Amino acid sequence: MKLSILIPIYNVASFLPSLLQELLPSLSKEIEIIFFDDASPDDSVCIIEKYMSLYPNACIRILRGNDNVGLTKARGILLNASQAEYIWYIDSDDKIEGKFLKKIISILCHAKPDVLLFDYDVFFDQNNKIKHRETLSYRPENTLVEMSAVDIYRTAVLDGKHYFWNKIFRRGLIDGVVCFDIPAFEDIAYTPILLSKCENFYYFPEVVVHYRIRKDSIAQKMGKFQLFGIKAYVQQAQYALDVMHDAKSRAYLLYKSAIYYYRTLKKIHLSNLSDQEKNDLVTMSRQFYQDKKISEWIIVSLLMQQGMYSKAVKLLFCILISNVKFNKIDLL
Repeated sequence: MKLSILIPIYNVASFLPSLLQELLPSLSKEIEIIFFDDASPDDSVCIIEKYMSLYPNACIRILRGNDNVGLTKARGILLNASQAEYIWYIDSDDKIEGKFLKKIISILCHAKPDVLLFDYDVFFDQNNKIKHRETLSYRPENTLVEMSAVDIYRTAVLDGKHYFWNKIFRRGLIDGVVCFDIPAFEDIAYTPILLSKCENFYYFPEVVVHYRIRKDSIAQKMGKFQLFGIKAYVQQAQYALDVMHDAKSRAYLLYKSAIYYYRTLKKIHLSNLSDQEKNDLVTMSRQFYQDKKISEWIIVSLLMQQGMYSKAVKLLFCILISNVKFNKIDLL
């Protein structure tokens, strides 16, 4: 099998038809889809089985979990279940341009990249309106490019588009590399690490994925899972220092952890949560943020040393404003 498309499912019955209607007619014998039912309480599995009956020649498997383990662990389970040469994680609530599957297989067969990357756009669930299109910083396009692991890693970090679902990895390079244990924001925590195992890339500059913004998603709803973005950036900064020895990536990731931390404080402050819930979230945020083990003034200095002057100024401004603005929340 050339490609495994790996899809965790949990409470996505309303989104699956639009995904499956686009994917299944475009499947070829080189592609399989593996679903992981993360103990979903809705009829997601029934919907998948209905579409399987409509496409009996499609290679589709459904793994079933007895307990809900969350998106990150589900991705680890799916990776272990694949024996294909390449793997592609897809979020079950997004839309895919099935018309590009034939081209994707052609690239994988002929160029044989360590990682294939492509563009995506972002749309609002409530009205299907496109918010923006994202293009990547990898160049040149439409060709196999040899690049050092550090350069691939740094491009991914500075690009800021860490998502799993716009990348297809050679499975043998990433199998067993990360532990899949952070409960949220695993894209930030793990994708740059997986990219650092690659020595070449192929950038296909087409919108293959349409990312759905949902009000009830982890990324949008204030709660403890949102705080793991802080932890993910801090852990990635440590990886940049200890493994990649990349000072620029480290400085940028520390900057991102700080900006994300202060934005999180703002969201907590503006939320409708009780004072006790706010206090608990602020305490947890601080614990994650303190794991960076260096002061914000040192982060500013590191940014200056790497020539990222505008980010140093932005962080200074953010620190000063936030220390005044959230003084009340600090006293909860």
